Amino acid sequence: MSLSPSLFSVGLTFQCPQCNFTVIKNGRWFQVVSHYKCEGCGREIRITYPDKIAIFHKHAHLATPPGAR
Repeated sequence: MSLSPSLFSVGLTFQCPQCNFTVIKNGRWFQVVSHYKCEGCGREIRITYPDKIAIFHKHAHLATPPGAR
C-alpha cells in the first residue's frame, strides 16, 4: 500500500512507542514528517516509511473512493 492522497486531509492517529501518547494529525503531516517531539514523554520520535505505510494502512477504511465527493 502507498501513502494514499485520499487520506492527506483525514485525521490519522499514531501512538508514541515510548509512552503510548496518541498524536492525531492529517495524512499530509505524516507524509512529510520524519520525526517529532512527543507531547507525552518529550522524546524525539522517528517515523520511518514503514511506520507511515502502517499508519495509512490502519486508516485505509477512511479513504474516499476515487471519483466520490
